[in-house]
Amino acid sequence: KEKKPILKDLITLIEHLIEIGFKKENIHSICDPGLKFYIDRPVEFEVLIREGVVLPSPKVADEFILSFALKHDFCFIISNDKYRDYHDQLPSKQWLQDRRVSFMFIGDKIGLSPNIEYARIELLPVEDRKDGNKNLTKKERTTLDVLEKIKETSGEFDLF
Repeated sequence: KEKKPILKDLITLIEHLIEIGFKKENIHSICDPGLKFYIDRPVEFEVLIREGVVLPSPKVADEFILSFALKHDFCFIISNDKYRDYHDQLPSKQWLQDRRVSFMFIGDKIGLSPNIEYARIELLPVEDRKDGNKNLTKKERTTLDVLEKIKETSGEFDLF
């Protein structure tokens, strides 16, 4: 039996993104139109829709999520969906791998993979970064920094 979507999980994710530095107005939760019929707390879910926190798509959300990401250079797609049906419509498989962040709930906490720390992402303008510095110490590097560095190397293990 498939588990019902839980509204608290969505709220936990949004709160986590805000905690790590994303501005609330830059977080867009695009969902399938039928989710309101399956989620565990439909009345509260409707409130989030009215407030603009959740954006139900007119049809399957995948196309709208990918379309939004294609139009915005700095955009993460937080989803466990691998979007296999759309690989041939995207710039490359790597394009999706660079933007998709999977997640897992452990109790009342959320884990993201790769881990993202908004204020330390090197794609951001310097003024948006907490430290104002493009050079991170080894201690400050996130999983995303490591993955970016690996992409730039030719297989060596000495990343930093």
